Amino acid sequence: MLRPKTRWRLVEADEQLSKTLAEALGIHPVVARILVSRGIQSPEQAKRFLSVDPTQFHDPLLMEDMAPAVERIRFALEKGEKILVYGDYDADGVSSTGLMMQLLRGLAADVRYYIPNRFREGYGLNREALHHAREAGTDLVITVDTGISAAEEAEEARRLGLDLIITDHHEPPSILPEALAVINPKKPSCPYPFKGLAGVGVAFKLAHALLGRVPEEFLEVAALGTIADLVPLLDENRVIASLGLERMNRRRHPGLTALMDVAGIKGEVTAGHVGFFLGPRINATGRLDSADRAVRLLLAEDPSETRRIAEELDRMNRERQQLVEAIYAEAEAQVRENPERHRRVIVVAAEGWNIGVIGIVASRLVETYYRPAIVLGIEGETGTAKGSARSIEGFDIYRALTACADLLSHYGGHPMAAGMTLPADHLPKLQERLAELAEEWLTEEDYIPLMRVDADLDLEDVGPGLIEQLNRLEPCGYGNPTPCFRVSGAGMSRMQVVGSDRNHLKLTLIRQGHSLEAVGFRMGNLAEEIAPHSRPDFLGELTFNEWNNRRVPQLKIRDAAVNHVQVFDWRSNRIPEERLRAVADRPDAAVFASSPEGNGTGGVRLSWDMEEMPDLTSFRRLVFADLPPSLERFERVVRTASRVERLYFAYGDASLDPVFFHVPNRERFKLLYAILLRKKWVHPRRDLEGLRRRTGMSKRMIAFILKVFFELGFLERDGERWNVVEKPAKRSLEESKTYRDQLERERVWNRLVYSSYRDLCAYLSAVTSLDIRMGGSDQHELQGKNSGDSRLSATGNPV
Repeated sequence: MLRPKTRWRLVEADEQLSKTLAEALGIHPVVARILVSRGIQSPEQAKRFLSVDPTQFHDPLLMEDMAPAVERIRFALEKGEKILVYGDYDADGVSSTGLMMQLLRGLAADVRYYIPNRFREGYGLNREALHHAREAGTDLVITVDTGISAAEEAEEARRLGLDLIITDHHEPPSILPEALAVINPKKPSCPYPFKGLAGVGVAFKLAHALLGRVPEEFLEVAALGTIADLVPLLDENRVIASLGLERMNRRRHPGLTALMDVAGIKGEVTAGHVGFFLGPRINATGRLDSADRAVRLLLAEDPSETRRIAEELDRMNRERQQLVEAIYAEAEAQVRENPERHRRVIVVAAEGWNIGVIGIVASRLVETYYRPAIVLGIEGETGTAKGSARSIEGFDIYRALTACADLLSHYGGHPMAAGMTLPADHLPKLQERLAELAEEWLTEEDYIPLMRVDADLDLEDVGPGLIEQLNRLEPCGYGNPTPCFRVSGAGMSRMQVVGSDRNHLKLTLIRQGHSLEAVGFRMGNLAEEIAPHSRPDFLGELTFNEWNNRRVPQLKIRDAAVNHVQVFDWRSNRIPEERLRAVADRPDAAVFASSPEGNGTGGVRLSWDMEEMPDLTSFRRLVFADLPPSLERFERVVRTASRVERLYFAYGDASLDPVFFHVPNRERFKLLYAILLRKKWVHPRRDLEGLRRRTGMSKRMIAFILKVFFELGFLERDGERWNVVEKPAKRSLEESKTYRDQLERERVWNRLVYSSYRDLCAYLSAVTSLDIRMGGSDQHELQGKNSGDSRLSATGNPV
């Protein structure tokens, strides 16, 4: 067996509705099932999902407070008032600021922007910035991606005579700021049909309303912030991301084109590129210093300037990566030093941790331990802790922080991510409260990552046509994940570890004449965990492998499981000693040998000759390092180990008798006895060579027959000679212990040495209740050629 690292959950989908969509649209049934499972209920909805266009945007004036906001901005434009765009320092905030600046500059506004410094000012509106704005003659402040929790700051703006328009997408608190307009689709009173916009999406809708048309010229920037902020890529977000990526691929935006160049993106830009290459570089400047550089990149038009800024962002991103590694090592050490304290919720803090990157560190901790994680940097002078939280499914971190609001100076965020500020001496109490909430809200199963399975896949379903249709579901991301499929019960061939570091797994799945390449990046260790002839289940994504003018379907493995007892056939000299030791030294392994030399570092060594066998139900792995004395002893062992998951047959050729022979038939016994009768006596050592020449039998076989004759009373000892007994009593060969032992030994060898892998598994299935499966005959032949099998036959020739 091989236990998966995640929980696999097949999503539900109405099969009849899936069939209807497939027939109505002429799409693959698997694609239709995925659409239904994601809430698509009609052919019309499916067409909209699969064919995105600008007409799918909602009317921006449906958003509460949009009309007064547009009226106030138009008044400011007419009167030439000074406008301040107040943004945020992450990729969404930077994109929102850049978009709003482009909009207002295009309308000839007197406008500038301001993004607070993460380290000096923290998140959100702050009074000092508002005072500076008023002193500079500002009349109107427009926030983007921030402000929904700024009730006190909104009051200060009104006192200063500043008109304030708030555009935000974060969860609104119970008390909203009193501003000229508060535009946020998540407001309980807002009738807007889509609630999931990013901050830049709300800014985009304000541009839509102000211009009276879809502002397609801002789609690249809107897509950048939307994808980077991990909002669900559904409804309008899907339209923004899809159309924005189309424009991004035209390489006409000077700043984004320069950033793509320094990031090494040469082909088609995907949502993955934005999330893993562009977004982090935009974020880097605000994490280490001021986000001003990133905004300037989005606004600059001169190629030399955009290249220079893009290279600065790239350098800062590398610096950010090094900083993350250092802080993560310290944070992870705190968790390891006190695992019980962090069993339900991780809360780690230290002085000197850069608060600009601690959100990334929190994400890394969630990836490693899969539990909610909060990472905080402590300011030694003030005793204030500022931190970021990342969560797991089932634990709404924003709701949890709300329940702890009395401990916090400030907080905000989403169900899966949040930020907070609090006195450092409140940290123990915060962790205690959060742990109590986790105990109440989560089960032990919730601490195992959940993997969505979109469909079970037969190999015959896989082809270029299916993958091309699946590509129509792009862009994929949060809320519209890349489809994940389960392939069960297929055989394997050509399993190997590849890559310069030999850390990737590559194999071919085969079943009923169909095949599919599969690759598991950074999964090379599975080659040691999956028996070549087993029938594993794989979870993965379908892609094309394009290399050397070949374009073939490929399964990109995400997780693997083997749901039956695995049989590892290591009956050769080619298994490295360290590989065998790695298995034998595990605490759940029992190693059987003829005369074990004691215990190793983990596994238990047991002798085949033990009079009383210990309880084996606690062992998951049985390693047979030597042959058993009898099949009866072997069968008793494997029957007793009722919870075993893996059987290793690890006796190599070097540990076996190289001149083993089958029990001679009765004609050979008669031949030798006839010679002895004429000779009358035999010297059991000196006469072996002569007898070998006369009989054609090996010396070992002759010595065996002589010993049997002696035990049966056909020979009697006379000094160093053995004399033939005249007229001995008739006796059966089976009465000789040597004969019986050799018969049993031959049975052991036939079952456990000479047998093919298939016959070995069939034997184990017949004598135990273990669930043992194996690949089909076609892949068995393929695997046999590559298995390194060097077992010997009775004649000493390779099997």
